[in-house]
Amino acid sequence: MISPLMKQYLILQYPGHNRVYYNLADRLALSELHLAVERFSVVCTNLDIVLLKGVRYLSFTAEHALSSDDFAILHRLSFVFVLFELKKVEDREMLLPLDRVAYEYLDAKISSLLKYPGKTNELFTKMMINVALLSSNFSFSDPITLLDPVAGRGTTLYAASVYGFSSYGIELDPKSAHESALFFKQYLQTEKIKHKQEKKQVAGSSRSDATYMEHFQYAKNKIEAAQPSTAKKLGLVCGDTKEAARYFKSEQFHLIVGDLPYGIFHGNGGKKTGKSKTRNPSALITDCLAGWKKVLKKGGCIVLAWNSFLVSRMELATLFEQNGYGVLHSAPYDGFEHMVDRSIKRDIIVAKKI
Repeated sequence: MISPLMKQYLILQYPGHNRVYYNLADRLALSELHLAVERFSVVCTNLDIVLLKGVRYLSFTAEHALSSDDFAILHRLSFVFVLFELKKVEDREMLLPLDRVAYEYLDAKISSLLKYPGKTNELFTKMMINVALLSSNFSFSDPITLLDPVAGRGTTLYAASVYGFSSYGIELDPKSAHESALFFKQYLQTEKIKHKQEKKQVAGSSRSDATYMEHFQYAKNKIEAAQPSTAKKLGLVCGDTKEAARYFKSEQFHLIVGDLPYGIFHGNGGKKTGKSKTRNPSALITDCLAGWKKVLKKGGCIVLAWNSFLVSRMELATLFEQNGYGVLHSAPYDGFEHMVDRSIKRDIIVAKKI
């Protein structure tokens, strides 16, 4: 017998601008939802994908109404466009739209403004950040600091800044690092966001071997901007991700999130395929996991996306486990693999510092 206190919720998935990603993202969204409901104050069951009048929704049942904190988690998920409660009125079913919980520190448009070849879909990037946080010992209410060790043009950093996280990246290619810093500076200026920018030396004993970070401190008002404890930070190091432990303090980051398939410039310098760097991430992972672990907090999570055509999940998981990480294998962590194109089948691996 169904309790009168039970609630059924339906989520209309965010259509985005990429129809291909929308069509294949239902399983990914369901896996993300499974992680989210584990944080809810109520027990949720019957998580599924349903069609109503030809429209696709994600559905779940709660033992009673969600709390305000539950709604706050739910609206941060990458796929949530509109949230409904399914109501029965006499003999008819009706969808009652529920108020959206605004959470954005910066406008979400920042993740989609910068266009370049090979850019990761920003909804997928947002999903990786959520998976990392929901799998960690931390929550959205914590002052989260995130590292993207293969930052490219900074999509992950910008997505993290929308949540109000402080974010840092490492990028080997000077052009990409410069363009990322320039873009963020122009965005802050255009949006009239209070900020300070400085160039910091983070490694090296002299100017000739120095490594630098473009560092921003920003906030929505002068009072917050002036206080390091309340201001948000974004920093981008032009350097080698293998040296992460030289650039950053031990246990500085709650989360590490990166997309390896498009981190080709960070490729494996010691292993060549013809004249170019190999796209197989195994050598890069092997060289970097120890350093990344040093800068990750206990209970923190690392989430990396990679092309599973190039290396198997089992092989990648073995590398993590050999370096002392706890790899999360079981459902829903096995539900994120999907085709991008003929040469890329993308998956994510989730590992925790235990």
